[in-house]
Amino acid sequence: MTESYWQTKNKILIGKRSPGELPRHADIAVIGGGLVGIAAAHYLKEMGCGNCLVLEKEFVAYGASGRNAGFLLSGMAEPYSRMVVGLGKNGARMLTAATIENHALMAEAIAKRKIDCDYRRSGSYHLAVSNVEASELEESAELLRSAGFDGEYIGSGKVAERLGFGNYHGAFFNPIDGNLDPFAFVNGLAREINVIEGFEVRGIEKKNGGVEIKGGGHSIAAEIAVLATNAYSALVDTYFKEMIFPVRGQMLATGPGQGNNLRDNTYYANFGYDYFRQTPDNAVVMGGLRNRFVDTEVGFEDSTNPQLQNGLEDYIRQNIGVAEFPVAARWSGVMGNTIDGLPLVGPLPHNNAVIAAVGYNGHGFGLGMVVARDVARAIMKGETSDLLRRFSLKRFAA
Repeated sequence: MTESYWQTKNKILIGKRSPGELPRHADIAVIGGGLVGIAAAHYLKEMGCGNCLVLEKEFVAYGASGRNAGFLLSGMAEPYSRMVVGLGKNGARMLTAATIENHALMAEAIAKRKIDCDYRRSGSYHLAVSNVEASELEESAELLRSAGFDGEYIGSGKVAERLGFGNYHGAFFNPIDGNLDPFAFVNGLAREINVIEGFEVRGIEKKNGGVEIKGGGHSIAAEIAVLATNAYSALVDTYFKEMIFPVRGQMLATGPGQGNNLRDNTYYANFGYDYFRQTPDNAVVMGGLRNRFVDTEVGFEDSTNPQLQNGLEDYIRQNIGVAEFPVAARWSGVMGNTIDGLPLVGPLPHNNAVIAAVGYNGHGFGLGMVVARDVARAIMKGETSDLLRRFSLKRFAA
């Protein structure tokens, strides 16, 4: 098993929850202790659910929620121009607005819950590694402005001076994006949530108008179950077997004190396949290159690929200007990709007491809070947002 930089840094938070005697009943049971599951429980509790619990196989933020780069981005990693082609102008605008609201919800939770997670709102750069990507970023800047969003395109003649490193063909700067320690954030949000760690759900059955959740020789009855298992959803319900595909991402972190080339900003390049940032102690966190290893970086195995890891090191040397550095951590994380690149949300067709909120395609920290909030509203208040309609499972109905 690999361990992320964030999990090592916050090891004191791991294994601190002792459930005592396992309950037999909950009003709402959330399956999965990552960002979406914890956020769903957070909002359900805020909206009046007095008996909500989270069931997690390992520990809070064990999976991708504690293994990502901690980016808080507006929109997706791909240029806005591609979103317009794929979703239409209205769809692209709605999705981008949702990610901006998602960031606001996270900032609100950090302030309200006093979560110590190194949160910084210092902007992001999408860097072009080719003239084609630069052209798409320039077009995206114009489309974003026309849709009412912020952003600045930086041409090839100015990008090196602006950044102080690398040899990129252009860049798009978004001033409202940010970053944080993802593991610390999810654990901070979970402080007042009833979480049962070490509970592996092995089946969900209909019972008395609700569900019976089975695992480890124990069963818990609930009126409603929220499935927040992302890449692992097919292991809980085979309905997702041909709908969510586990894809592995890999990262490394250098030792601290590697200069201040990157400042506080967030960086991603090559249409989102390369991404990096600097931590408050000046370690470089680098991930990506999965496009070079598409045939091997699939499945659930938690391991690192030496060739890919070497590529990450080379990228730091060649593009960030850090020639020699120790590597403090190497790790992997499993993302849940869907057929059309959008999350899957809503009641399961064969069991409407189970509400899915899964399949984030590597953008859980861009959409997870707002989806969780909207799912809680749908459950507690009967309100269905336009975002949930866009992500509805019904779009794949036969």
